[in-house]
This record gives sequence, structure tokens and C-alpha cells, in this order.
Amino acid sequence: MRLRMLVDALLVSTPVVLGQVTFEELKPVFDGLAQKSQELAASEDPRLEARVPLSTDDPTVAPLVDLQVFAPPVVPQDGTWCEVVLLEHIFGDGSFGAPAVVPYSPPTDADCGERGKWAAISLNLTVYSIGTQYDRLGVIYLSQTEIWRTSSAEPTKTGTVWTTLKDVTHFTPLFEQDGTVKMDFSNIIDSSLLLDGVFNVTLTATFHAPTESFATPKTSDFIIPLSNLSPNLTNYFAVDTDAGGTTNVTLPETAIEAYVELLVSGNAAEEFWYQNAPDEFVDAFSTEAGIIGKGPFREVQILVDEKLAGVVWPYAVIYTGGITPSNWRPLTSYGAYDAPTYWIDITPFIPTLLTEDTVHNITLKVVGQGTNPTFNSNWFLSGSVHVRTGTSKTTGRITSYDVPDLNIDTVGNVSAKNATVWTKVTGSRSLNIEGELQTSEGTKKVKFSQSLTYVNEASYADGGWIQTTNQITIGTTISTHQGVQVLRDAFTYPLSVFSNYSLYDMQFGGYGSEINQTHTRALQPPTGPSHMIHSVQHAKGFIGMDDWPGLRHAINGTGATDQTFAYVDERGATYFRDVATKNDGWVRDNVWGTLRDANPPVPANQIFGDQGGPGFRRSVEPRLFRRGRP
Repeated sequence: MRLRMLVDALLVSTPVVLGQVTFEELKPVFDGLAQKSQELAASEDPRLEARVPLSTDDPTVAPLVDLQVFAPPVVPQDGTWCEVVLLEHIFGDGSFGAPAVVPYSPPTDADCGERGKWAAISLNLTVYSIGTQYDRLGVIYLSQTEIWRTSSAEPTKTGTVWTTLKDVTHFTPLFEQDGTVKMDFSNIIDSSLLLDGVFNVTLTATFHAPTESFATPKTSDFIIPLSNLSPNLTNYFAVDTDAGGTTNVTLPETAIEAYVELLVSGNAAEEFWYQNAPDEFVDAFSTEAGIIGKGPFREVQILVDEKLAGVVWPYAVIYTGGITPSNWRPLTSYGAYDAPTYWIDITPFIPTLLTEDTVHNITLKVVGQGTNPTFNSNWFLSGSVHVRTGTSKTTGRITSYDVPDLNIDTVGNVSAKNATVWTKVTGSRSLNIEGELQTSEGTKKVKFSQSLTYVNEASYADGGWIQTTNQITIGTTISTHQGVQVLRDAFTYPLSVFSNYSLYDMQFGGYGSEINQTHTRALQPPTGPSHMIHSVQHAKGFIGMDDWPGLRHAINGTGATDQTFAYVDERGATYFRDVATKNDGWVRDNVWGTLRDANPPVPANQIFGDQGGPGFRRSVEPRLFRRGRP
């Protein structure tokens, strides 16, 4: 009964969207989370409250293990495999705008399996940094196609290391060809800013041969990058106008399926777009508070020959320096080291893209609530078209194109003398596109639909220095071919942020926040297994600042973050994690499920307590760790 109440509360928190996550889909997630053993729970040290606050001169005596919680790739357990180092590079002084570029060739070792017939391909990205550094965006490309968007930790003076694994099997058509691996991890070393942390990066790929129980999966036949195609610069579009970024695209005449995978992230004044105020209320705030306009709603659009083909309402990834940095070390916000990707089925547009009398293109653009342009600078957009081909020429047409205008509404009020401000933005979008194709596999009737709704409610006090934002984004994307579902993305993204900057301008002032964020998503991608992810995070922290003139620096801080995470897929693979950190250290990390060994808990010597080793036993007297002492 309690499970049903929890699920119902999640599902009814917003207006109804067709095709949303059901109780039956969520039940395995909550059942799995409830199976945490009492032995694991009892192992948590009751003295974990005793911590040393984060500071620039943190006396930690061993490198900090940092991580984003993720479900590891599912790979064969009884076959052969090989590991290949793709890239080793130090991103330090001079790395800003200067990606590392190295040649790539498919592995030839017999243990890897036959070229292009691999059962699984996974990447391991391990980074070590020591010093002081802001978070930096990292992007990995294979042959000018973005395959991974990541970010960095804000490291410690005694070193921070983080490792993330990613399944990239659906990029097999790229991995089976010679090409280039490129990584952009633009970093800045500047003594005047006290920035001295470099990123030591190792990127490896593991190729698994198929087995009797783990066959070669279905992937696309080839992949087209949606990028600026630069050979030696970062390949995403840095979009700062309503025009977006456009790639000329040529499909083979035998194309029978085409899907766009998209990566998006806001930058600069768009990094926290969900906290931006509608333009009509910006004048109510003090200039010093730094409230940014253009509103909190963003839609990323995919256009085929300037015709809208689908949209993305993105999940709000918070990077390790985001809102309050002490919240995210050593446990990051979900998506910080492996940003979510989004799928759109453009198969109904294949006949359009095959006409020979014009150059065809796909445009990625952002739509906000402002004017000239509708959003601030800037968004980083990139993607790829995954195409499956047949054996004869494809023909056909779009039979139905029902794409009403985006519906956005803004209301709010301002109290006397602008003491408080309240705003509410609501949005909804539905579209339905149908096509009929004549292919080598026969007639293919395609139906692609999206239904999305959005609510963002914000309140401000103290001239805008204190802000509360409650937002929820909910939507479903579904595509069927001849009545068979080939794509489904049903998601719910609740987010609440309370931020208090009222002490920011004080001598030795500071700022703090409290954040709750949930990522619930049932995804059936065009390639790969259907799976469910449910992540719930709560973070609360405060940063104390120095008395320097000009640019202020953090000199101490507190932060506590806890997270529950669940992954369940159609193959029966599961991964569950219950983890907590406080004041720059690990206090709990419990992992269970079939994939536990592929991504185990942090080492025991990182967990605070008598058994904690140098990792997070501070260089202080043991008596300070007694129960009840700070």
C-alpha cells in the first residue's frame, strides 16, 4: 500500500500526459530499493556527523574519490574481451579551445571479437586532478560525432580522482571504421585567479566478443554527425541566436529508419536557465542581485529542412560548481559526468530527405521566452543521425503533420516596494507526425508523437537575493513502425531549488542552497534494451567567502548530499545505490543488484570512521572522532 501511495504521488503531481510511467513500471524500482540488506544499513558508523569542513587548504591526507552515480554497462560475463587505450592527455595551461586529437583504428586482437560484430563496447573515463579549479565541460567525439558529454570535479589540494563508465555499443558503425578520437576539456590555469588544477585524463575502450548467451545487438548501419565538422576544434554548435546550428545531411536512397540522438547543455547565463526570471519581472530586482532574464522555460528543437520534427525539454544537469559547490564534492548531481541524451524519430522525413532537387539539412535550435534572441548566451548543441538501410530505393510521404504552436503562459505579481516577487510559467506541447514509406521491407507506416507539460513557480525576496524555484517537466515521446513500438521516452523531472545570497556582499560573507532533484525515466531507445532509471537527490550546503577585493574566493564550506538510485532493464539487469556525503567526505555508500560488482561502492578507506583509512581520516587527533564531538 505504501509503495502504491509513493508512486501515485509521483505520477499525479502534474497534469496528465499520455504514455507516462505506470505503477507497474515503477514497482520493480521501488521493490529493488526496499531490498537493501539490514547488514549494509547497520554498517553505517553512528559518528559520521564529525567532519572537517571543506576549505581551500583541506588537510585530507589522500586523494578523494569523487563520482556521479550511474548504472554500469551490461556486458557478457563468459566471453573474451580486450581493452584499448584511446587517449591519454593532460589538460592544463593552453588547453582552452585546444582539444586533444588522436587517430583511431578498430582493434584487431582476436579476443576483441570480429570487427563490427561486438556484443558490447564500453568506455572508461578516469580523471585525476590536484589543486584548485572550476568545473569544466568535457566533450568526447569519434570521427566528429559527439559520443559523450561530461564535466569535471572541483578538485582538492591533495588530489581528486573520478571514473565513469559508459555504454557506447550503439556507436558501433563509427568504431568499426578508422577515424579520430577528439576530446575537448578546455581548462584555464591562472595564478591570479588561484586556478592551478590540471586534468590528467585516460580514456579506454573495452570491446566484448559475442557469446551464445549475449549476441551482437542490432545497431544502425551508419551514423551522420550533427556538428560543425571542424577537424581540430570542438564540434558542438555554440548557439547564441534563434537561428541555431545547421548541418547539411545526405541519406542513402535505401534508408528505411532514421533517429536523431541529441546532447544539450546550457552555458554561462543559460547554465541555470530554470532559475531565470521572465523579462516582464526583471526590473523588480536589484541590479546587484544578478537576476537573469529571458524566463525559465527552454525547448530544444530539431528541424528537418526548416520543418519542426521533434523537441527536447531537457533535464537540468547541475555541475560540480553549480549553485553551491560544496554540495557536489565528492558526490555529484546526476548527469554531471554523463549527461543524458535524447532521441527523436525522423523516419517520417526520410522521403523528404531523399528528394534530389535540393540540399537537405537538419537544424538544432533553442527557443526560450525572451526576444532578440529568445534566450541568453549560450547553448551547446550536438547530435547524430542513426540510419538503418534496406536493399532497394525508399519512397513515400508524410501523411499527417499535426504540430500546433508551443503553448506558454506567464503570470506573477510584485508586492509593495518590490519586497517580494512571485512568477509562474506553464507550458504544454503536443505533436503528431505520420508517414508512409515503401521500403525493401515492405510498407512501413510510421507514427511519431510527443506530449509534454511544464510548470515553473518562483518566489523572490530581499531584492532577488533569496530565491525559491519549484519546477516539474513531464513528457512522453513515442514512435511506432507498423504498429510496433520502436521508441519510447517517458520522463518526470521534478526540481526544487532554494538559494540564499543575502550575505554575499558582506565582509567574509557567503551563500547557500537547498536542492531536491528527481530523474525518473522509462526509456526504450531505437537500439539497446528498454530500461528504467529513478534517481532522487537532496543537497544542502553553505559557502563562506574571503575578504579579497574584486573576485571573491571560497575559503570554507559545508555540504550534505544524499541519493537513492535505481536501474532496471528488460534483460533483468539491476543496479541500486544508497549513498550520502557530508562536508567533503563519504559517510555512506551501499550498492546492490546484479550489476554491483561492475560499479562497486567507494573503497572502505574513503568512508569516515575507525575503519576509514587515510582517505578520509583527517590528520587530526583521534580523540576528535569520539561520539558527539565536532
